[in-house]
Order: sequence, then C-alpha cells, then structure tokens
Amino acid sequence: MSRTTVLSRFFAAFDQRSRTLRHFAAPGLSAMMILLWVLDLRAALQIPTVEDWPGPPTGPMDFAGAVSGAVCVLAVVLVSVPRSGPRATLAAGIAVPLSVLTVSVLLWPLPKGMFGFPITMAETAGVIVVLALAGLRCRAWQIAVVSVLALAAFFSDYLREPTGLYLSSTLLMVATGLAPGLYLRWHAAERRGHVERVRSAERLAIARDLHDVVAHEVTGIVVQAQALRHIADRNPAAIRAALPEIEASGTRALESMRGMVSRLREPGEAPLASNPAEGLTALAAPAAPGRPEVTVHVSGPIGELPPEVGTAVLRIAQESVTNALRYARGATRVSVVVTADDGEVLIRVDDDGRGAGRPVGGGHGLVGMAERARLLNGELTAGPDGVGQGWTVRGTIPARNGGDGRE
Repeated sequence: MSRTTVLSRFFAAFDQRSRTLRHFAAPGLSAMMILLWVLDLRAALQIPTVEDWPGPPTGPMDFAGAVSGAVCVLAVVLVSVPRSGPRATLAAGIAVPLSVLTVSVLLWPLPKGMFGFPITMAETAGVIVVLALAGLRCRAWQIAVVSVLALAAFFSDYLREPTGLYLSSTLLMVATGLAPGLYLRWHAAERRGHVERVRSAERLAIARDLHDVVAHEVTGIVVQAQALRHIADRNPAAIRAALPEIEASGTRALESMRGMVSRLREPGEAPLASNPAEGLTALAAPAAPGRPEVTVHVSGPIGELPPEVGTAVLRIAQESVTNALRYARGATRVSVVVTADDGEVLIRVDDDGRGAGRPVGGGHGLVGMAERARLLNGELTAGPDGVGQGWTVRGTIPARNGGDGRE
C-alpha cells in the first residue's frame, strides 16, 4: 500500500469523526469548565474553620480562586466557538493567565494555613484550553505570548501555596496545553497539502485529456492544409507558399504536444475515450463471487457532448464504480445512471452496500472527481443516501460550454 493511500485513508477516517466532534466541541468544553467551576465553588464553601486547624479565618478571599475560575469559564465559553479567530483567542489567552496571576498576587500576603490557596481546577483547565486554542489558531508570536503568560500563571501557584517550585512540572503543563492545538494545526496543514496534491494530479490528468482533444483538432487542420495544396483551383502563388508552412507548423505543434504529454502520462494509463457512451457501457458487469452486479443506464445524446464534458462524465463514473467495488461492503448491486440533454448532464452512481468504512470527503478519488466537475462549472456530492444502507455519488455538469477557463 502506497504512502498516498495510507494518508488518504487516515485523513478520511479522521475527517469522518472530526465532523461529528466539531459539533460537540464547544458545548463539551463549556460544560466541562462549568462543572469544574461548580466543584471549585463547592470546595470553597466547605473550607474548615479555625477550630479544625490553625489557619486563616474564612473570609471573602477564600472565594478569590472561584472568581478567577469564573473568568476562565467565561473566556473559554466565548472563545471555544469554531468561528473565533486568532485575535479573540489571543485575548482569551491573555485574560485567563492574567486572571490567575492577579489572584495569586492578591493572595500572596495572606496567611496560608494548612492547605493554602491552590490554583483551582477551573483555573488550571482554563489555562490549558487557551493554550491549546492558541496553538491551533494563533501566529507564532501570539503563541509565544500566551505560553509565557501561562508559564507565569502556573509558577504563581508558589505565591498561593509555597510548598515547592518545580520547573519541570510547570513546563510539562504548558507543553500539555500546547500539544493538542499544535497537532491539530499540523493535521490541517497536511490535509490542505494532500488536497492540493490531489488537485494538481487531477489537473495533470485533465491536461492530458485536453491534449487528446486538441491533438484531434490539430490533426484536422493538418489534413485540411494537405488537401488545400492539392485542390486549390486558382493556385495563387501566395497560398501555395503559405500552405506548406501551415502544414509544417501544425505538424511541429502536434509532435511537440505529443512528446510533452507522453512524458506526463503514467505507464499503462488509458488515453481519452473516443466514445464516452461506449466507455460507460463497458462499466456494466454481471455479479460474481465477492463482486456486485454493475448496471449502466445511459440516456440522451452522450456521443454529441463536447469532448471535455464527455471525458469528465466517463472519468467520474469510472472512479465512482471503482470506489463502490472497493469500499461498499456486502453490496449486491452498483447502479450507474447518466442522463444528458441540451442543458446539462446528470450522473448518479449508487450501491446498496455498507459504506461506513469508505473515504468520506478525504479520499484521492473523490477530491479529484470534485475538481474535474468544478473546472467545468459543475458540482459533485457524495454520501449516504439518507434512506438506508448505501452510498450515492451525484454530479451535474453543463452539457455545453461547461468550462470557462477560470479558476
């Protein structure tokens, strides 16, 4: 299995789960922070009095940690929304550790008693969460600012509870906070790079298909020029002098294009099909042990489509059938329906298998198909059919003047 295939499957599985997790990330973080704050407040209300041990009397400062925790909860709730940008994240990354540090400075002169005033759970979780969000969203200098403030906030525990100062554990806390955000940032960058590589590869394939179209047109020009040399009635001297040059220029262009594309084409790669309708019909196959039946229904003037549109339809259908045969577990049939009219071409490929394990939005084939349709001003979607088991690919491509050349 190639590295590209492994990455495609990893990204597909990760994306399939992350889409669900993103819906619950903000509510989950908010609920966690509120729960921790409630536990901190409950602990503050249960502080023993001076009769239980020699310590400070219960007073308003016993709730300073809970107040700082409330600030942390509010900041995390506001900034955990996925739409929050680097500036909002930086503001939260400054506010949370500053709140912890300010309370530590205020508690420093007070007698500490038996247990002191340790940093609360909500404060600790707030600092860790804003570190993770900064690692995910912010620039390098912003991450550095939040990290330094978080380091100072964790160090300030010594002002509340002077039982020892451990640099290694403090640095570990900061690293623990940064690690998830930096990992997700790296994954997003890898995902973008993977998609760009797939799109580039698909554009090369499209360029090779377009070469076949242009080569056909240039061949016609050469043939016409050759014919004109022999059937010209008036035989003007200027035309006779120009025609050989036209023929030579067309031949040179054709040879150059063929040489260039032959170096781009992979070994064994099939060139542009001369008849997309025949290529679609060739996809049909009877059921076999371990292989579902593939049925093809084609209607409309498929053979009259522009070559780039017909090629796109055929490639999308081929890739969709390949994915269905590879990933649709337990499928008994794969259906291909292509309908063409004067306005657009509709492609639908579905199966009745269990497709939960196949790539969803992250596979090489689906990205390439979507890119091919997009370049022709079309669109392509894929996913469960919403009725039961099965997977459906739907594509729509304008039948005439599909592409305008714009990116």
